[in-house]
Amino acid sequence: MIKNRIAQIVFQTVYCTLAILGIIGSLGYFNQSFNADFYVYYTNLSNYICIGLMFVSLIQTIRKANKKDDDGLVSTAPTFKFLCVILIMVTFLVYNILLAKDSSAFDYFTSLSNLLMHLILPIMFILDWILFYKHGKVKWYYPLLSTIMPLVYVIFVLIRGAILNGATGTIIYPYFFLDVDKLGWGGFFTWLSILVMFFVLIGYILYFLDNIKLFKQKYKKLKEKRNNKKEIND
Repeated sequence: MIKNRIAQIVFQTVYCTLAILGIIGSLGYFNQSFNADFYVYYTNLSNYICIGLMFVSLIQTIRKANKKDDDGLVSTAPTFKFLCVILIMVTFLVYNILLAKDSSAFDYFTSLSNLLMHLILPIMFILDWILFYKHGKVKWYYPLLSTIMPLVYVIFVLIRGAILNGATGTIIYPYFFLDVDKLGWGGFFTWLSILVMFFVLIGYILYFLDNIKLFKQKYKKLKEKRNNKKEIND
């Protein structure tokens, strides 16, 4: 963990600056056409949530920069930060594994908006949590809580799809795995179950990594306890 306030401010400022460009790009500015469906995409919404949290974090980090009694770690909404890390990590993985194949490598790496929202900003947000937050505090149930925001998003997409069903000139279902019309409810719930399990799996991997020191300490104490019992019995 890095406790240097200057390093934190520089990192978060760079993120926020790039985030502004990312938001502008998500609205279609770089393609010279307004994207009226920008609010439908999970990639955009998950990034917007993370960007909002990072701006709040940057303000708090600046305020704490001159406090001598501060431990030097970022402490802005640690639980929500962890949930957002899962949120944006799934954005990063799902897009680059399932969705990026629909575009060529040239289109992927020459699109500033694509690089920012699907690659650079997600990685930087995850790094911010790794480098500047205190670890060993994640609870076992946090990965389960991480499914709330994506499930709310799915409900939103379904309600919007039902309202706009049959409309032209707009995107009804932003992703193939949410397209009830093509998949049917059976296929839809299959994909939904897979994605929910993916969220939970990512969450528990991060939970384990976050608490790895604590697990090692518990294992060491348990081993010492067993050795002491063995010595007594001998």
